[in-house]
Amino acid sequence: MAGLRVSEDELRTLLVSRLEIVDEGEFEKARTMAHRLRIPIERAVVERSRVPLAFILGRLAEAWDVGFVDLKISDVKPEALRTLTEEYARKNVLLPFDLRDGQLHVAMWDPRDRRVIDEIERTTRLRVVPYLAPESAVLRGHLLYRGNLREMLERAVADETLTIERQQRPAAERSSAELLTRILEYAAVTRASDVHIEPYELETLVRCRVDGILHEVLSLPPDALPPLVARIKILSQMRIDERRAPQDGRFEADLNGYKVDLRVSTLPTLWGEKVVMRALSREDILIDLEDLGLTSPDYQIVLRNILRPFGMILITGPTGSGKTTSLYSMLVRLGVERQNVVNISTIEDPIEYTLPRVNQVAVNPAAGIEFATGLRALLRQDPDIIMLGEIRDRETVEIAVRAALVGRLLISTLHTNDSTGVVPRLLDMGVEPFLVASTLALVVAQRLMRRVCVACRESVTPDPAVLSTLRARPDFDRTVQVLQSDGVLGASGDPLSNIRFFRGKGCAQCQGGGFRGRLGVFEIFEIGDRTRAMIMERRDASAIHAEAIASGMKTMFEDGLAKALLGETTLGEVFRVAL
Repeated sequence: MAGLRVSEDELRTLLVSRLEIVDEGEFEKARTMAHRLRIPIERAVVERSRVPLAFILGRLAEAWDVGFVDLKISDVKPEALRTLTEEYARKNVLLPFDLRDGQLHVAMWDPRDRRVIDEIERTTRLRVVPYLAPESAVLRGHLLYRGNLREMLERAVADETLTIERQQRPAAERSSAELLTRILEYAAVTRASDVHIEPYELETLVRCRVDGILHEVLSLPPDALPPLVARIKILSQMRIDERRAPQDGRFEADLNGYKVDLRVSTLPTLWGEKVVMRALSREDILIDLEDLGLTSPDYQIVLRNILRPFGMILITGPTGSGKTTSLYSMLVRLGVERQNVVNISTIEDPIEYTLPRVNQVAVNPAAGIEFATGLRALLRQDPDIIMLGEIRDRETVEIAVRAALVGRLLISTLHTNDSTGVVPRLLDMGVEPFLVASTLALVVAQRLMRRVCVACRESVTPDPAVLSTLRARPDFDRTVQVLQSDGVLGASGDPLSNIRFFRGKGCAQCQGGGFRGRLGVFEIFEIGDRTRAMIMERRDASAIHAEAIASGMKTMFEDGLAKALLGETTLGEVFRVAL
């Protein structure tokens, strides 16, 4: 990452004196680290103090009196992109993304470079409005200069098919490499989290998961699968001659300067090997706890509990619900709040993101490192905070509970349907009730819902059948009370008489889908004295759930409904995800 043109004194004044988020001693250590490792000073501050880079950039933009934009590909208008050449944009690490009223809006890694701004204004005859933007976002945007990626994908498929028909092996290898690059570029531009390559009898299907939904991208001939899979295996350092057993690997793709880590999994199926590549973009590593979508009261509950000196915090939810992101955001906040005076260690399968000044251990069964054995060894490493990727079995949960009981804070995930279901699940795994009551502090159940596109959002009158469904719910009265107390619903008359929901009608920014991005919906279960007594009595899950609600817990449906009424998502998403 190239450094910002910001002096050490300027950054010190901003972070130490004005914002007071880093003390003088910590900043001096970051300065020394930057000189020793020859890295930019802002990167050293991020790695030592775990202050999110986007936060620093936003505050710098304010100090420089320019805008800040966390550039998304859908923000880039084609007419703006055409005003500057790809060579010039890459050379100066910038991207023109909007053109209106004679003004060219340009995302820049250095928005104070007056020479470049004057040069753009002379060549385009437009007034430049500079914005500070993350370098990774600008580099990803440069992929758009490659033209219509969909057309390029289709041409790559045609070349691949022709090469296979002619049975030219060296050419097949080159065309497979080109096809894979095009697939990854398309995934990067659409911000896909996963790429699926699925073999069937008559075709090989390529699909990308964007905002939690799989979208079909390509249909390849069946003969295109073996060379494409072989290329992926070579990059991932897998055995290309092993086609009968699942394999895992990872590699880094450099897409013309924009780098993305890919976690790869292969699985033999009836018609060939299925491949799933999970994209781990480096720009999302340091997500702040405040960005998860928690309401203010829920955020305060979570923050209060992660600052506990000991105890156990569990996050529940299905695969792909954002549990890992929540775990990492908690660790980042812990590092900031505790000012790096604690030893934070993790055991993960696999390590998805590297965190600065955190001891991260990867599960490696071949080397004898499982969750249980790794955790047992970690307890001899004098940890203060332990993040365990997942609690899977009785041995692991016993060691985890013991760690939380003797003065450590343990954060992990567990598969249950809702937050209060964690208690019977732990008891079923053999943990004694008094240990659960003594160690369990907080459970966060979560799901991800698609966010309504802000650019084309419109309000709609709800269908009467939907309102009838809401009124028929057994928790309707309680839901109304919660939403009224939060100020989401009016306090007088029929609470549903004048409500409106929202939807996205579809536009260029959301590619016609009406959704853009995702947000979390949560159920925060804080263990109180009454609940601890019920755990000791081995009360069933329904009784504990009723007690949690009586104590003020907002259910996931209530949280989702509030976000739908505020225009963040649709009612359909709430029914799909939070029921």
